[in-house]
Order: sequence, then C-alpha cells, then structure tokens
Amino acid sequence: MKKIIVCIFALILTGNIFAQKVSGGLFVGPTMSWMSTDSKIIDLDGMKLGYNFGALLDFNITDNFAISTGIQFNKLGGNISFINGALNVTPEQSTVYDTLRPGSSIKYNLNYLAIPFGFKGKTNEIGYLTYFLKAGVTPLINIKALGTIDAMQMDNTVKTEEDVLLNKEIALFNIGWHIGGGAEYVLAGNTRLIFELLYTGGLLNVNRTDVFLNANMNETARPKVILNDIHLKVGILF
Repeated sequence: MKKIIVCIFALILTGNIFAQKVSGGLFVGPTMSWMSTDSKIIDLDGMKLGYNFGALLDFNITDNFAISTGIQFNKLGGNISFINGALNVTPEQSTVYDTLRPGSSIKYNLNYLAIPFGFKGKTNEIGYLTYFLKAGVTPLINIKALGTIDAMQMDNTVKTEEDVLLNKEIALFNIGWHIGGGAEYVLAGNTRLIFELLYTGGLLNVNRTDVFLNANMNETARPKVILNDIHLKVGILF
C-alpha cells in the first residue's frame, strides 16, 4: 500500500514538472506563397495570398531552448504557365485535356496539413517580452488541390475553368525547411501572446504534370516546381 501511495505521488510530481516544461496554444494568420523553378519550359508568375491556422506545442528543454512542433492548416498556391504546352492534364469531374496548347496556364489553390518540427532559442524575459528564433523542417500533406485552368484555343481565345479538382497534378507529400522568429508578450502568469514570422522553402517537387520541351510538342519532361511561403502567426500560449 505504501509503495502504491509513493508511486501515485511520484506520478503527480512528474506530471507537474512535465506540465511546467510544456507550453502550447492556438494561432491564426495570413500567408503569402509562390512557386519557383529553374526550368525554362514553364513560367511561374505571381503570388498567392492565403492563410494558416493551427496549434503550437513547445517542449522547453531549458529556459532558453525548446523543441517546437504543432499541427497547422496552410492554404498555399501559385501559377504555372506552359510555354510549349502540357500533356494529360486530368481534372476530376471536369474536362480532360489530352493536350494543353502553348500559352495555357493553371492557377493553383492548394490546401496542406503540416506538422512542423524544429528548434527554438529564446532570450530571457525583457520587460514583458521574450524574443525567439527558430529553425527546422515542415512535412506537408496535400489534402486538396484546386485550380483555375486557362486553356489556349486554336483561335487564340482562352477557355477558363475555375475551381476544378487537380489532385493528380500535385504531389501528395511535400517537405520544406523553415526559419524565422518572433516574440512572446506576457499577459498574466503563463498566458502569453505570440507573434511569429516564418519563411518556408520547399525541398521536393510538387509538380506531376508532363510539359512539352519544344514547340513541336514531341518530347515531354516533368520540371521541378518548388512551393515556398512566408507566413505570420498570431496566437495565444498557455
């Protein structure tokens, strides 16, 4: 019986210590994203304004160092213009384009579920503020890919289809590296406001569309397209 009581007290004490070392909260904020490539057979033009929201979780190793993770929803996107055209663009429940003529383009509206993981270095509290820097990796899963297709016609007019599902044209998995920083403002006790600005650079090819290499439209390639974003998080930590 005494051993059981000792174990219970030990678990309570461990739980209290663990709770003091873990902080978490909720956030929301705007996102600016764009696509980039080193290919000359596509043109990536324009930026996409979106948003992100989710939950943060910090495992505080010391007063000035933490492992940071969480889960978040990201609305990202970008534009791809096909200089020589594209092959086999197959929207779900819409027109299948065996061939997209030169000058056609797709504007992507992408929804991702992300689980960032990184390291966070913090200053001591200065007034009511604690400043921090963080860096790490962000795995992403594409949960929906919508797009607007501007298909160039033989008479040089453009046929537009908006908000069509393009899940086959975008890779399911992506991963990026992130770096940024921010500040935490103490409200009361352990409750803090957080402001965080992060840049995420893509590492994997998100493009699954075959693109024509030349004007003769007799050879294809799949150019590497990287998805990048800058996003702001505004939230509350407990």
